[in-house]
Amino acid sequence: MISAFGPQAIAYAQRLGDLEAIVVQPDFIGTGYAEAVRRRELGHSFYGLVCVDDPRIAFGYQHGEEILAQIPDHERRRLAIDQLASGALPMNGQRADTLWPLESGFEFVATEFLWLCDAVLVRSFVDYARIGEWFQRNPVLRPMRSVERILARSSVPNAVRVRPERPGVVVWAPQRPALQTALHLHGLAEFHGELTCVSAGGPLPSRSPATFLGPDDPGVEAALSRAAAVVCVEPSDPSDAVAFARLGYGVVAPITSGANEFAGDIVTWDALDARFLFTAVAVAVARPASIEAEPPSPPPAPLRPERPAFVKPDELPLVSIITPTYNRRDQLREMLTCLAAQTYPNIESLVVNDGGEPIDDIVAQFPFARLIDKHPNAGALRATLTGWEHARGEYIGLLPDDDWLYSDHVDRLMNAMFRSGAKIAHSAALLRYLERLESGAWLTVGFNATTFCQTMLPSDTLITSAIGGHQMLVHRSIYEDVGWYLLDSDISDNEIHIRITQRYFYAFDDHVTAEFRDHTGGQGRRSDFPTAMRHVYTEVHPVRDRPLIDRMREATIANVAGREPGKPPFPPTLRIVK
Repeated sequence: MISAFGPQAIAYAQRLGDLEAIVVQPDFIGTGYAEAVRRRELGHSFYGLVCVDDPRIAFGYQHGEEILAQIPDHERRRLAIDQLASGALPMNGQRADTLWPLESGFEFVATEFLWLCDAVLVRSFVDYARIGEWFQRNPVLRPMRSVERILARSSVPNAVRVRPERPGVVVWAPQRPALQTALHLHGLAEFHGELTCVSAGGPLPSRSPATFLGPDDPGVEAALSRAAAVVCVEPSDPSDAVAFARLGYGVVAPITSGANEFAGDIVTWDALDARFLFTAVAVAVARPASIEAEPPSPPPAPLRPERPAFVKPDELPLVSIITPTYNRRDQLREMLTCLAAQTYPNIESLVVNDGGEPIDDIVAQFPFARLIDKHPNAGALRATLTGWEHARGEYIGLLPDDDWLYSDHVDRLMNAMFRSGAKIAHSAALLRYLERLESGAWLTVGFNATTFCQTMLPSDTLITSAIGGHQMLVHRSIYEDVGWYLLDSDISDNEIHIRITQRYFYAFDDHVTAEFRDHTGGQGRRSDFPTAMRHVYTEVHPVRDRPLIDRMREATIANVAGREPGKPPFPPTLRIVK
């Protein structure tokens, strides 16, 4: 099933066929992001596609008529468009190229959205390169998702071609208001022939010699029957240009559309270079485009890697997941449902009741779970140690009672270790920010898919770490070698990575498979991190002859100390408006 957000995304999604995908346009990126989180929770495999035009071209289409309408003579209009194409045109006291970039923060949220998906759909390799630049500009180092190129269906009319009596050109923009064709029509103002513009309607551009038609007008087919060439306006979607190439027209298409990846002899041009458009049309009317090999349709849903053949199904090692809990019955029940949904078949859950109210009835509902009652209450870390002492598994994981694992978490990490021979593996994790309503229910108010979505160099762990306890699975021999977590430290998660990374390699499955659920009662908002960090830096893991590490440690303490008390230690990258 395709979920589409935004009118352009919905229109495009209707032409994609039966896929498990989320299609979103920039103004709706937050809604698409939330849908990606929902699908991850459900264990679905799905594609992500962002329908975004080159911001330079989009700006020119949006403001072309505004610019041209203010200039009375043709030569000065040409000069203004040349300046627009280079970005030098002054608008409202600023250069145009300072106005057309996308809204600040969009690329960052978009890369998080695409990273939540299992694979990325692109309309062309040009699309792919644009998205790749987002990842390159993002300060967080993470690889691009696997990519499938897809060509949407087109519904261009199959007109019966006739020999024209004079040159004919159709400017094809059925999804755009007529005003967004102003630059194209300016470039063809001196064209002597039959010029037709097919648009979505609305006010018409000034000083245009074209005949304007709506996409459903019966005159469209007649105009196409006489036309030798079609100028396709869409700057990012090549589907209509390729469809006209199939029908034997000469085709002019924006170079940003990637149409020439699918069809030979398409004439490409910079969609803001109105002066060159006349030349492009002169070439296109004289030569038809030709179809080259089209990409195969992608699978209906992204394929997830299978367990290696050398791992026998009846030899899968036991994985023990340890959960400390204290008087959170409802959250415990919810957490255990995520373990029940794990696709890895050999799991035991050790629920350590740390001196809280009885939970026998809850644990009894989950056959894979064992209850360990510990009295009196001694804190979550000591409870995990008790769980470790009772665990039977060859591999150990942690899961607080208020956090969450997606259904593929254990499978992905075990596969990573099977393939690599590593004895520890981790995934990426989403931060979900919660606020409690008066009814007692929790409301999601934000997300962050950046902070806990990276792996680490051993040197990085000497300063801080971006891997939480329940993001990883560890072979029990590692704990036997380096020891358990520090029991009296607020940064025990950080500290243990210093010990482990100095001796062992971490395999990293770069998918979001876990959630931290940040709320007012969470440990992250109550801990004295600066004091704990200084203790670890100076008493537990001092460094010698590494002055830069010492300076970075001091800077980290100062940064953490400057956080507002009671607020999330890591800010959301996407806030959800209540």
